[in-house]
Parts: sequence; structure tokens; C-alpha cells
Amino acid sequence: MADPYAPHQDFIRPAWPAPEVWRVMVMIVAFEFVFVLSPVVFTSFLPSDAAVDAFYEGTTAFGTLSQFFSFGIAALGFLILLRLLHGRGFWSLIGPRSSAKRDLLRVTWSVAIVLFVLEILPPWINTADLAEVRDFDAWIVLVPITMVALLIQVGTEEIFFRGYLQQQLACLSRSRWAWMFIPSAMFGALHYWNGNGAAEGTLWALWAFALGMACADLTARTGNLGAAIGLHLANNAFALLVVAVQDWPSSGVALFLYPYEDPALYSYGIEALLTPWIIFELLSMLLGVVIMWLAARIALAR
Repeated sequence: MADPYAPHQDFIRPAWPAPEVWRVMVMIVAFEFVFVLSPVVFTSFLPSDAAVDAFYEGTTAFGTLSQFFSFGIAALGFLILLRLLHGRGFWSLIGPRSSAKRDLLRVTWSVAIVLFVLEILPPWINTADLAEVRDFDAWIVLVPITMVALLIQVGTEEIFFRGYLQQQLACLSRSRWAWMFIPSAMFGALHYWNGNGAAEGTLWALWAFALGMACADLTARTGNLGAAIGLHLANNAFALLVVAVQDWPSSGVALFLYPYEDPALYSYGIEALLTPWIIFELLSMLLGVVIMWLAARIALAR
């Protein structure tokens, strides 16, 4: 039986000339530093204090999109570090250009179609419960801009976690647990801070870990980052563009808005993870990842 991860060997080849652990550790620390500084650098170019406030609040279209465009600063800093410490560039993280572009488009569309079908299935959005439905014409104009901003955001995350770390760790260990599990665990841990409270943060972390594992698997099967970026892009697009809560972070481009609620209402302690509704929510989130991964596999025929 053929090894489904055979393309992975070509994908990791650019990392072999400089596989030392110390380089990886320096890159991780340096990238985190650059990532933390990127909002400061980005806002220094904004024209007014009002624009800076909008950026940090992230509740308007400008603020939400600016936050995602700011990932480009982190990506640029990371690529400079990659050149300095490893002597290689952007495309060494992506894989063959034509294959990456093909897989990106196939997976983005296939996962988007599946998510759209799931979105129109019951339970339907009850418009009586909504605080606002944005003007459709204005919203549709924002869709392509949002996709560009998200491509920068997910691309930055993918070139670091499924590109750089997956390549470097695969050079250090043949164990799939090393190059799949460790970057995915780091990816999950960073998403803990997306939640309100320990229970919700843990849900975010476990979901992101599962998404990371799915993206790592697709990268190994295809030998490029296109499929991983496509899955991540389609997921984030639906998360941002369809439903949000008024005046919550990243709510600026959603079509349907529910009334504002105090996020503190969702600050459940870790013990809430044992309650049936939290367990059901976790299983639903993980099932969603599996469905997206299967849609990507079907689109790729791998």
C-alpha cells in the first residue's frame, strides 16, 4: 500500500540544510515577539486616534479588517527572520506553486460549499432574535476585501505552524506525532485566549488543535500548504461573515448580528467542561472539523 504521506518528504526538503534545534527555538521566540509588536507597528500608520481605537475594538468593518490585515506585518517579520536564520524564503514554506494554488482553490470552494449547506439546514436563524441585519449590498462589497484580509491572516498562521514548524520538526524526528502534534498543540494553546473563561477557552483550544491536525494531515498528503490554507480560509470566512454578536470583537463584517451580551456571562470555570451542554458543544465543534477535513479530502481525491 502506498504511503499517503509520501509527498511530505519533498515538502520538508528545504528545511534539511539548517535543521538545528536552536534555530527553531530562536525562531519561535522571535516570531512571538514580532507577532506581539505587529499591532503596534500597524497602528503607527493609521491616520487618527479614532482609527487606532477602531482597530483595537474590532467592532466595525474597518476595525475588524484592519486587525486581520495587520497579520501581514507579522508575516513580513517572520520571513525576514527565516532568511536570516535559515537562508530560505517564502516559497520554501509553501511547496510547488502550481500545486499549492490548485489545492487552495479546490479546498476553499469545497469546504465553503459544505459550510454553506450546513448553514442553510435547520436550525435556521430566527430573524426576530436578531438586533441587526446589515445592508446586503454593502455586505457583499466587503466579502472580497474580507477574503483578502483573511488570506493574509490564515496564510501567516499556516506558514508558521504547518509550513515552518512542520518542516523543521519533521527533519528532527520521523515520528508523525512530532511534526503533527506539537505544532497543532501550540496552535491550540494560542487559541485558548479567544474564550471567555477557562471552559470556553479550553473549547477553543481543543477545536484549534483538531483544526491544526487536519491541516497538518492535508499538508503531508499534498506536499504543499494550499489545502491547509484553503480549509482554514473557508472556516474563518464563514465564522466572520455570517453571524456575530453586536459590539463583540471581530463582529464588523457579519451579515447577521445578535444583541449585545456581556462576555462575562460566558466566563465559566473549568468545571463547566463536565456539563452535558458543554460536552455537546465540544463534540459539535470537533465534528465540524472532521466534516471540513473530509470535504477537503474528497476535493483533493487523497
